[in-house]
Amino acid sequence: MVRIQVSEHRYVEIRRRSLCDNCSVRNCTSFDGSRVTECAGFKPLFLVLLKCRECGRVYDPYQSLRSLDYALCPECNHIEKGEPMISFVCRE
Repeated sequence: MVRIQVSEHRYVEIRRRSLCDNCSVRNCTSFDGSRVTECAGFKPLFLVLLKCRECGRVYDPYQSLRSLDYALCPECNHIEKGEPMISFVCRE
């Protein structure tokens, strides 16, 4: 679960397990028991729009369910910036 600050004193919690966990539609037929990441009938409980920290584009954070940084839009979140990937090293 991710907690996103949308104003000075308001936060929205987004559950990352499935898009269906954040949806307000009742009796939806899209959920088949697996993880849903895209759905044409998705309607969030609250409309939330954020401004991307990198490019300034306004985006819906529910559309970037798999993102690691919710301060970035989906496009900026998945751009290769030439930065080294984080790697875990096990020392024995």
